[in-house]
Parts: sequence; structure tokens; C-alpha cells
Amino acid sequence: MSDVVSRIWEPVQRARAETYLQITLLSFAASVSLTRLLLEIAGYPQLGNQTLHIAHVLYGGVLLFAASLLPLIYANKWALTWSALLSGVGIGLFIDEVGKFITQTNDYFYPAAAPIIYAFFLLTALLYLRLSREPTLDARGELYAVLDTLGEVLDHSLEPEEHEDMRLRLQRILDKTSSPGLRSLAVELMDFIESDSLQFAPEEPNLFDRLIQFCNGLEKKYLNQRRVRVFLVASLIILGTPSFMRFLEYNTLAGDPSQKGDYLAAILSEVPSASGLDMFWAQMHLVLDGAVGLALALSAVLLFVGRDRRGLELGSAALLVSLLVLNIVLFYIEQFSTIVTAAYQYVTLQGLYYYERRHLPRKK
Repeated sequence: MSDVVSRIWEPVQRARAETYLQITLLSFAASVSLTRLLLEIAGYPQLGNQTLHIAHVLYGGVLLFAASLLPLIYANKWALTWSALLSGVGIGLFIDEVGKFITQTNDYFYPAAAPIIYAFFLLTALLYLRLSREPTLDARGELYAVLDTLGEVLDHSLEPEEHEDMRLRLQRILDKTSSPGLRSLAVELMDFIESDSLQFAPEEPNLFDRLIQFCNGLEKKYLNQRRVRVFLVASLIILGTPSFMRFLEYNTLAGDPSQKGDYLAAILSEVPSASGLDMFWAQMHLVLDGAVGLALALSAVLLFVGRDRRGLELGSAALLVSLLVLNIVLFYIEQFSTIVTAAYQYVTLQGLYYYERRHLPRKK
């Protein structure tokens, strides 16, 4: 009985999992945004007749089904890329009609649909942030990654960077494992990838490579510390000051409850009333938005006077609160018109991270 080996059920993160999930996220966001935009421009047309209505949720289901079949049928890496792309577009078309599925009247414009879509997207984005960190793999996980990359050898698409990654992983396997079987397999694979018969992909850059090189050139030419700082200070002021000023304006009406009610009603004037909680959500929006606006304005001041690290920490925290908490309320109140604001907030947050990586000394 001592010779029986237990089956290992522990999952292993796929190599480049964060890249595939990033493709899904981007196609998901583009799918929902473009669908709503095109329907708004076209006046919300319907495909069908008096009996049939071909909703775009059906197209989303077809794309999701295709996305699930591709990696089941094909072992090539391109199958994973197309699966990520089709799944993002498919889930976007599917969840865009969530309002019809949660209401008795099949109300596509139900106010709660927008925050549900945003929250679903946000959970996927948080998963992406979790996967984007380099995982700590044992010898078994490293060998999974090596075997996954070997498919590039069969397709004659192995890049020098992928070859070096395989070599480092195999070396780590030899350094960290005591299993004779894994060591023997790692030695054989190391001999194979270091042989002269190994073929690499042509060195001519493709369109994607040229795009990356072009973006890197623009970064070196234009994104110096001063320009990035100016962009961040201006963006933080643009995002923060109006919100805080609106909160102060609301507080000046504290002595007149009727004017406060009218002020909240004006915020909700363009939103279909869904329940008696509308005024509550509007007031929550004002309080949270005002607090975040004050924090953003203060972070802009700190960056302007040279207190970079404090300003980056405060601005990042405020933008995270806005993206993770406040925007769910905003999507309920303002519906999909807040997509542009959310995108600008995300770009500014990434700008803060970029400034910290490029222009601040690392903490010891």
C-alpha cells in the first residue's frame, strides 16, 4: 500500500491567464458600451415581428457557446485567445439584458440593471488584479507552464522571451524538487530546448509588435515626470472639485427640508423611478461623492506642492473607493451615462500607479 500515489487535485494557474482575462475584460466592456450606444443611436430597434423578438442575448449565448467549445476542441494557444475574446463579447451581450430577467415586466431600462452589470464587471476586474500578480509555483506548477509553452514549438511560433522563460522555469524545477521523475523530465526538456534543432518564430515584428514599439516611443518622448504630474493634478481636480462643491451646495440647504428634497429630486429627474429608495440612493450618492471629491482635491494639492507619495496614496485610495463603492450608486442614479466618468477615473488611477512606478524611488 505504501507504493500507492494519491491523485493531486490542487489547481494550477495557467500561464498567461491574466492576459486572457484582460482580453475578456476589454471585450466585455466594449460589448456593453457599444451595444448601449448603438441602440441609443438607432432608437432601440427590434429584430423580429409581432410574434418573434430576436434579442441580442441570443447572440451572446451563441458566442459564449463558441467560446466554450474552442479550447475543448483545439489545443493551440490561439484557441484560448479567441475563447477569451468571444467570451467577453458574449457575456457583454448577455448581461446587457439583465433588466429583462429580474423584472416581471421584462423592463430593459430597469434602473438596477446598470449597477448589476457594473458590479459583475468589477468582480471580474478584481479577479484580473488577483491573477496579474506573479504566482508562486512549485515544481509541478512550473512544469505545467513549460509543457503549455511547448505547443509554441510545434507551431513554429516560439519567441526568444518564451524560450528564456522555459529555461528559467526548468532550472527552478531542478533547484527546488527532489522527485526523481520530475528531475529526469526537466533534464530531458532542458536538453531539448537548448538543442540547435529548436526553431524560433521569424524575428520580423508583426502589427502588434510594431504597435507596442510605437507606444513605447511615445512614452519615452512625451511622458516625462513633469507632464505626468500636470495630467494627474488636473485630472484629480476635474474629478474631485465638482463633487465636493455640489456637496457643499447641498449642505447650504440644511435649513429648508423642501429645498433639499427638490435638490435630490433634480438629481433623479432623468431616471425612471424604481422604488421608494430613490431619495435614499441620491442622498448616499451626494455624501459619498462629496467625501471622495474632497480627498481627490487634497491629493491634487499634495502632488502640486511636491508631497508625491502622500498625494498618490490619498488619490489612489479615493479613486478605489469611487470605483469599487460609489460607482455602483452612480450607475443606479445616472445609469450608463456614467461610463465615461468611470473610464476617466480608471485612467487616472492607472496614471497614479504609473507615476509611482516610474518616477518615485522604491520603498526599502
